[in-house]
Amino acid sequence: MSTTKPRLSGDAPIQAHVETRLDWVRILTWFLRALALLALGRGLSQWAVICGFHTLDGVDFEELAPGLQTATIFFAVIQLVAGVGLWLTAAWGGVVWILTALVALAIDVSAPIGIQGWVQTAGRPLAASLVDIALIVFYVIAATMAARQIDQGTGD
Repeated sequence: MSTTKPRLSGDAPIQAHVETRLDWVRILTWFLRALALLALGRGLSQWAVICGFHTLDGVDFEELAPGLQTATIFFAVIQLVAGVGLWLTAAWGGVVWILTALVALAIDVSAPIGIQGWVQTAGRPLAASLVDIALIVFYVIAATMAARQIDQGTGD
């Protein structure tokens, strides 16, 4: 039988002030997973156009300009590759996704400044461009903060 000794107020455990900090490693991981789902969805929507389940502005894939067909195939493949890399939280996934977003932004910028041909029809709405820019900025901030957290030894 064991007996317990009554604890005096001076014997209380030391209560350290717990500092609440954002866990940037966890935030980055969740962000990459959400971004992966977005990239996979975008890639699958491009494949839906290629396979004939969906049209671009009422035009079938076979009737599109060759440049627009090429862009559709490029984004169909690269978005799925980026989505897999992002889901795995691999560094190459972020690089492929940023490359994909920058190509899409270049097309979006080229369309309104007067480049003729398929680029005019491949351009996305301004809101899509702004969302991509915001996602890139947040990715850079989250990745930088997660790297600092790991360097300080407080990350996973």
